[in-house]
Amino acid sequence: MKFAVSTDGEGGPDAVVATDFGRGDTFTIVEAEGTEIRSVRVVDNDGRRIAQGAGIAAADQVILEGVDAVVAGHFGPHAEEIFGEEGIVIVYMPRVTVREAVERYHTAVQGT
Repeated sequence: MKFAVSTDGEGGPDAVVATDFGRGDTFTIVEAEGTEIRSVRVVDNDGRRIAQGAGIAAADQVILEGVDAVVAGHFGPHAEEIFGEEGIVIVYMPRVTVREAVERYHTAVQGT
């Protein structure tokens, strides 16, 4: 499964999940098989500093990454709508590391 995790700071598997999807500094793009992270790539969130519409800009950017799911503490209504239309799973996650977020998602989905 391919995730786009909105992250604070420089991103990466040990970065913390951002509270607000559209305002995170980076997106940590993770490909995982179960709880095992297979690849990690970090990209800047190009829209994080715009006055209005950061969530929309971020959603548009992440869609181009071809992800299956997006992870953050909070999503605005426009980003939620965009992801819903695209069939991308929205995952609300507290301020944990990217690695922990992938593990928690897998545990919640698999029930293990």
